[in-house]
Amino acid sequence: MKLTLEITKKGLRIRKEILNASGFHRETELDIHSTEQAVVILKKEMTAIELVQAVQGLGGLTYQLTNHLANVCGPCEHCKDGCPYTDEDMRIRLPDDAMEQAGFPKGARLDMRIGDHEVVLSEAESYDLRDVPPEVRKTLQQLGICLDELDGLLAGGSVIYAG
Repeated sequence: MKLTLEITKKGLRIRKEILNASGFHRETELDIHSTEQAVVILKKEMTAIELVQAVQGLGGLTYQLTNHLANVCGPCEHCKDGCPYTDEDMRIRLPDDAMEQAGFPKGARLDMRIGDHEVVLSEAESYDLRDVPPEVRKTLQQLGICLDELDGLLAGGSVIYAG
């Protein structure tokens, strides 16, 4: 079941029919798990079958979201020079003292521009594939999702999922 709810000044109110459809038929304690961009509510105590059903439901949601991302990004069409995103660590790293001397905050993501006899580093201004955890990037690549398109979508910041 999927419904859209609004967060108000008082917070989020989950209607009884949603709770009933999820198997929360009686008063029970709940575990709330908060991750970046998602909130998951589980029963605090579950039987083995309830836990298996929760795992199955979350797996199904993961599949749906990944499939949506794949449809938006399109398939990897194998760039003529090979995928530019196969490198495990795409971050530009400088020693902390060099970062400080250049005026960059510690841990800042850097972009590089190559000019005439110079390399110019600047602080990254938008998201890119460096913000996607390596294990997620690898999974998306194994699924044949175009990482170049994803990189562009990350930099653009446009809404690509609307429920």
